[in-house]
Amino acid sequence: MSNKAVLIPIKDFESAKVRLSTVLDSNARADLAKELATLVVSACLETPVFIACEDDAVESWARDLGADILRNPSEGLNEAVDFGFRSLSERGFESVLITHGDLVYPSGLLSLFEMEEIVIVPDSELDGTNVLVLPTNIDFEFSYGPGSYTRHLKSATMLEAEVLVVADSPFSFDIDDPDDLHHVL
Repeated sequence: MSNKAVLIPIKDFESAKVRLSTVLDSNARADLAKELATLVVSACLETPVFIACEDDAVESWARDLGADILRNPSEGLNEAVDFGFRSLSERGFESVLITHGDLVYPSGLLSLFEMEEIVIVPDSELDGTNVLVLPTNIDFEFSYGPGSYTRHLKSATMLEAEVLVVADSPFSFDIDDPDDLHHVL
C-alpha cells in the first residue's frame, strides 16, 4: 500500500460556489464545481484519492472517477477535513495531501509529496489555504475559512516542524469570486 493519500472535501455540487451567484446561475455553478473537481481528482489518481463528502451524488461521481469515499458524519469543512485526516491516519497512511476541489491548475499537484516539510499552499491572495501536505503523526488543527493561511502557518510553526510555503504557484489559483472566473473563461 502507498503510504501517501490525497484528501479532497467536497460538498454537494448544487450548493457550491454561492459567491458566484451574481454572475452564474445555479446550474452553471454546479457544472463549474463538478468540472473543477474532476480536474483535481484526475490529477491525483496516481495515488489513493479519498473524497470526504456527505452527498450521494458526489459519492457516485467520485466512485465513477476511481476515488474512494469517506462519508463525513458532521457538517463543516474543518470537521470534514479533520475526520478525513484522522481516518487516513488510522488506515496507515503516513502523509496526506489535502486540497480543495476548485483548483484551476491542478496538474502536478502530487509533486508536493516530494517535499520533506509540512507544505502549505496559500491562495493567490495569501488569505486562504488551497493545499496542505501533512504527516499523519502530528496533531494539526484545521482552521479553514477567511485568514486560514495565517492560522495554518501558525499551527504548523507551533509544532516545531519545518514548513515550506509554496506561494505564487499554479496551485494558488482557485475559483471563489467572480474576479477568479477569468482563469476558466
